[in-house]
Order: sequence, then C-alpha cells, then structure tokens
Amino acid sequence: MDYEIGESFVKEQQRIVVNGYLSPGKPIQIHLYELMDSGGSYIVKGLTGSHVVLRENGIILFDAICPDSIFVMQYNPQAGATYSIEVIHEGLQTVKAQTGIPDAIHCRASFFSGKEYWDTSQYIVKLDSFEWPQNEGTYLWITAYQLFENGKVVQYNELYTNNVLVDKLNSVAGMGAKNETVGSIYYNGFLRIKNKNIPHLTELLLTPNYVADGSNYNPEGSQNGIRIKLMTASSEYDKYNKSLYEQKYRIVYDEDISSVFYQPNGVYTNVENGLGIFAGMNEVNFVFGLPVDDH
Repeated sequence: MDYEIGESFVKEQQRIVVNGYLSPGKPIQIHLYELMDSGGSYIVKGLTGSHVVLRENGIILFDAICPDSIFVMQYNPQAGATYSIEVIHEGLQTVKAQTGIPDAIHCRASFFSGKEYWDTSQYIVKLDSFEWPQNEGTYLWITAYQLFENGKVVQYNELYTNNVLVDKLNSVAGMGAKNETVGSIYYNGFLRIKNKNIPHLTELLLTPNYVADGSNYNPEGSQNGIRIKLMTASSEYDKYNKSLYEQKYRIVYDEDISSVFYQPNGVYTNVENGLGIFAGMNEVNFVFGLPVDDH
C-alpha cells in the first residue's frame, strides 16, 4: 500500500522543545529541551542557559536567563488569564507559544460502594449539578485514581459509563457488563466530553476499574481511597492529548502487523518554530474513602 509521507520534523534543523501545563493549583514549571542530530539519529536533551520571557495578559512575569533545563517560578497561574512564553538560545531558532487558563467546571460528587465492600464492580461514582462557566473552546477530561495507604497513586485504566455525551475516542465495546448501571462499554483511562456537549451534561455515573497486567502494578499496600479528577482543558491541552492518544493507540497490540499500513498520526504542537506543548488547564479533585473491612 502506497501513500505520501508528509515532511518530517526530524529532517529539519535542531529545535527547541517546550513542555509545560499551567494550572492555578500548581506553581509554574516548564521543561526545556533541545532536539539534536546524533549521527543520523535524533536525541532530546535538557536545554540550559536559555533566555525565557514569560507574560501574563501581556505583562512580563519573567525576563532573564534560565540556568537549568526546568524553568520553575513560585507563582500560580490565574484562571481567566492568558499566558505566552518565548525561549531564546544561541544557535537555535527562537520559539513562542501561548495559551489561556479556563475557569474550572464544578459539580457535586458522591460515591456508592454497594452492599459488599469487597465487590469493586459495584462501585459507582455519581457526578451531577454541573456548573460550567462560559469558556469558549474548552473540553472536560475526567480521570480516576486508586489511593493506597503507603501514599502510592495508580490511575484506573478502565472507566465504565453509558453516558452518550462522552466522546467515543477511547471507548472499548464488547466486554462483560460491569454492573447494570454502567453496562459493558469502558473508556481507556479517561472520559472526554466535547465543548458542545458540556452544557447538556446533567448527571454522569461511572465505575472505575483497574486491570493489572503484572508489568508495573505494585502498590505494596492496601487501597484506602479513590480520587476523581475533573480537568477543564484549554483547546491546546485537548488537541495535544487527543492526538497523542491517537498516535500511541494506533497500534492496537504488539503483534498487530496490519498497523504498518496505517497512515501515521502527527501529534499537535502549539510551539511556533519548535516542538512540545504549552497548555492551560484547571483541576477539581474529589477524594472518597473506601469501606473498611470490619473483619
């Protein structure tokens, strides 16, 4: 099968890579890298000594040399504000990017464990009474995590729901019904709701589930809680993570040789003249304790 392959970034000059999410709940931290040619192959290494200019609503927050490859500023971004970054380094093309921090979508959350504390298939998380600001071009991403007594956090890799407003991007059908409330369709790692569907979202019921494959699941402790995270995502955050997911899961499984015929997916970047992602988002977290075994 023949198809035209688009121009590849790795055929071009060395580039600056900027990676950073901006969230009101966390101080600013942005990773800086350099894409380098290493005798025909390309490597990425930390970029030090670059001149960083960071602006909030056009006003300069930082304008100086960053000696490290991780730019850290003890300042929390503000919801509703617009941010831009410019990275300058001798011998490399200057890169620029900008994004906004959306106001957070809020809701009421509750957790039901069923009659038997040990039957995780009956766990139900209920989200309702949604309050959404008039953010243009934003999306809602929902993830869930297992919390353990030793402090370890593991993301659930399956979320069951039958809500028609959830995007089908990462849905997997044909499984056994988890319970009569959420049915048999699960979503791989996250739930994504498009901007146009957010105003119609009144209630969402989901069952978090984790399928261990033995490769990296080693909590070394008992699970004692569940965390649900609502991420109000900027357009940049959504485009990057959506395209990254589509690229990573284009190969369905390790021995799927038919995948060599798929048209490759490019990953979105908003870094002008460079690579990476500079994106704003806003988080709301809910934590629920699990039932205690009386025995």
